[in-house]
Amino acid sequence: MLLCVFATDKECAAALPELHTVPAQGQWLPHVRANHELTVLITGVGPLNAAMHLGRCLATLGDRPAGVINCGLAGAFDTTSHRLGSLCIAAEEINPEYGLYTPDGLVPDGLGFAQYEQDEQRVFDRIQLEPYTAATAMGLSLPQGWPLCPMLSVAGVSGTAERAQEMQTRYPHAMLENMEGFALALSCLHESIPFLELRSVSNKIGSREKADWNIVAGFSALGRAMTMLLEA
Repeated sequence: MLLCVFATDKECAAALPELHTVPAQGQWLPHVRANHELTVLITGVGPLNAAMHLGRCLATLGDRPAGVINCGLAGAFDTTSHRLGSLCIAAEEINPEYGLYTPDGLVPDGLGFAQYEQDEQRVFDRIQLEPYTAATAMGLSLPQGWPLCPMLSVAGVSGTAERAQEMQTRYPHAMLENMEGFALALSCLHESIPFLELRSVSNKIGSREKADWNIVAGFSALGRAMTMLLEA
């Protein structure tokens, strides 16, 4: 069984249009797609909702999932390299809002408390993901050509050019911004569950101009992504 996690009902409906009923926030339901047994969960928007409702779901389900798939929209810093409606796979999740604020800026390990610590691994603000390994563990095959992207997960969306520039300065290799990925990845890390995150680009980070947004293209890409992933 694979656990498919969406922040919103609209993302879920776009990714799995054959669903007759989309769960309410914090709820889940079983579904079968191309011989894959799925559990479909809606968490609500943001890291707190994501972690809380994924945790509730995992604690309540009778069967442990073979993996967690997160599918949703994201913004891109550069919509020339990552055009509106394009697909990306998370290769790294970054939490840019964890740590100690100092006169020199935010220091992720400034408090000394890791968000995860096991054996030699300590996680403060970054989780390295292994999407191909995760997909294989789930019995899936990632299509060729999907780019691997480091992603930021924020509690507050970067809605100004100044905020976008700040994020790019601190994390120059990050390509996309979302609101749930790090929380879900951290939850799966704690539970030793394979995690795979697929995102489609719906907007340019930091811009509220209509020309820099195409949510319809983003939703359409989610449908293509799940078809390619589950029916390959």
